[in-house]
Amino acid sequence: MKRFPAPWKFGGIVLLFIIGIVFRVLALPAVSTDMQWGLFQWYDFLEVHGAQGLGIQFATYSPPYLYLLWFATLTSGFLPKLLAIKLISIIADIINMFLIYRIVRLKYQAGLMPLLASALFWSMPTVILNSSLWGEADSIYTTLLLACLYFLMSDQPLLGVCFFGAAFTVKAQAFFIFPVLILLALKKRIAWYYFLVIPLIYGILCLPAILLGQSWFDVFTIYLFQSSVYHDVSRNAPNLYIFMNSFPYVITTITGLILAAVLTLGWIWNNMRAKLDINRNTIVLMGLVSVGLVPFLLPKMHDRYFYPADVFSLLAAFYMPELWFVPILYQVISTLAYMVFLFNVPVVATEIAAVLNTLTVIFLVWKQSRTLIPTSQPLSKESLA
Repeated sequence: MKRFPAPWKFGGIVLLFIIGIVFRVLALPAVSTDMQWGLFQWYDFLEVHGAQGLGIQFATYSPPYLYLLWFATLTSGFLPKLLAIKLISIIADIINMFLIYRIVRLKYQAGLMPLLASALFWSMPTVILNSSLWGEADSIYTTLLLACLYFLMSDQPLLGVCFFGAAFTVKAQAFFIFPVLILLALKKRIAWYYFLVIPLIYGILCLPAILLGQSWFDVFTIYLFQSSVYHDVSRNAPNLYIFMNSFPYVITTITGLILAAVLTLGWIWNNMRAKLDINRNTIVLMGLVSVGLVPFLLPKMHDRYFYPADVFSLLAAFYMPELWFVPILYQVISTLAYMVFLFNVPVVATEIAAVLNTLTVIFLVWKQSRTLIPTSQPLSKESLA
């Protein structure tokens, strides 16, 4: 006879889902300065100009997010502007729950673990703060990164690269996982010509905006424009650059970019030289290291840029239970950084977060180097189990 899960286990999962809903509802009325000076104005512009407005470069975000924002304006007759904008990210949260369920289900073929992972994601403080209180779009490109990770773990690398291309089209921060794709290509898990689909997908997803009037140049240089908007070494990001905002901007930025490139390439090279059995566990861990390490090394990062690390750390804890404390650490790190902008907490909160993040990144790099299993055999499909 089939054994049903203990009521307290299922009840705990239901409670997590309820907590996530309650705190989202409580957060919905909040209006951040990003909403006031960015998203509200873009929404108003698209409400006035309609789809034709997408042919004008009026925002600092790439076209795919603006398509979603234009779609949100179609609800102006029955939904408040604030709710319509935030629903874009909340719907992405819901999709992410499904993707997390699917990724964890690859490891746990039976039982409640995948459902627990989804419930924990849904109730994570930084996820709720980011989408429901702040109204930011980090959950959207993370949706596509999770799909990328799922297909890489399912031995469907072309689809993985396609979803990376889509994620990069939404936000440049999707690049944080790109070192993993490079490493897998060096390990002959991804064909090099697959990377040609990345600019192709970028062009396809931006094509509606181009047909409506935007130039190819504007569309393909939007991220360069974004990088020139702010002239801070750190926009409250929990990395060591938070201690360097008084340093010369140009010198510190250039030095930081060079250092980040050298250290990231060094991490790729180190892993490439090893004879490694790349299985689902190692892909998840490499993904976490990449989305944690790259924004930690780069200057000009923002407080929200560790959002993928928040999410990937949860997945890593389910694949390697000894890492149970890592998602807790990332929740503390990101929440401390968020509080400075959202609640006017002194910047010392981000400085504390930066110290914690430094220790966390060092630990993850060490852990990843220790847990990868050397092998002289080529990877087989069975090793993905």
